[in-house]
Amino acid sequence: MAPRSARAERPSKPAARPGRLLQRVRSGAVSLAIQHENLEDKIYTRLRGLIVERQILPGERIPVDDLAREMGVSRTPVLNALKRLAQERVVEFLSRRGVYVRRFTKPEMARLFAVREVLEGLAARLAAARIDPAEVNRLVAAFRAFEGDPSPARIRQYVQRDRAFHSRLVELAGNEQLTAAMSSVHMMFFAYQDGLVRPPEETIPEHQAILEGLHRRDPDAAEAAMRLHLRRSMERLEREAAAEGADEAASR
Repeated sequence: MAPRSARAERPSKPAARPGRLLQRVRSGAVSLAIQHENLEDKIYTRLRGLIVERQILPGERIPVDDLAREMGVSRTPVLNALKRLAQERVVEFLSRRGVYVRRFTKPEMARLFAVREVLEGLAARLAAARIDPAEVNRLVAAFRAFEGDPSPARIRQYVQRDRAFHSRLVELAGNEQLTAAMSSVHMMFFAYQDGLVRPPEETIPEHQAILEGLHRRDPDAAEAAMRLHLRRSMERLEREAAAEGADEAASR
């Protein structure tokens, strides 16, 4: 009987290239270290921050095992934290594919603006009744530097200031329930938004109108200005979504 030939060894698969987030972790640009007290809450907060800061982008797969290893924890608390984010519609579990940061369509973002219009209008109303002049001056100064400077670097800074402005007004409203509701809405919006829905030359005057209402401590004016500001952005997204839908239908 002829001896059985030795089985040829299969070539080993090349090691998977680490994703963008893990490359940043291993380079020291991003830290995932987690202290073990209130573990799940800390992991949730860290993952939430990574998504809002766009370290993990919409449509990107979240490497659960790698994140757990980098954080020095098991998969379970990471998965539980991701389930909380899924309840907030920020991530989604796809069968046999893994966990992904959700992509939002323009119609979905327009609907988020409708929610923001109501809730942030209320926030501006409440803030106007209790804000102090020094706080108003800080908010005014934050936007003054952007007038007349459309450079890309300034636009990126403006996006950050815009986010900070809207978040700060919610804090100044002094209503815990409103803050909790807006936390989820802002997280979905900030995770999706890379730039601006409308340019600063349109939105800076609207911010100034909001700030004028706050300065006068006029709740009606502050709320009306905030609602108009957000409604105009919602309408812009609705027009863009309708145009894209028409183009898609025409190309069929």
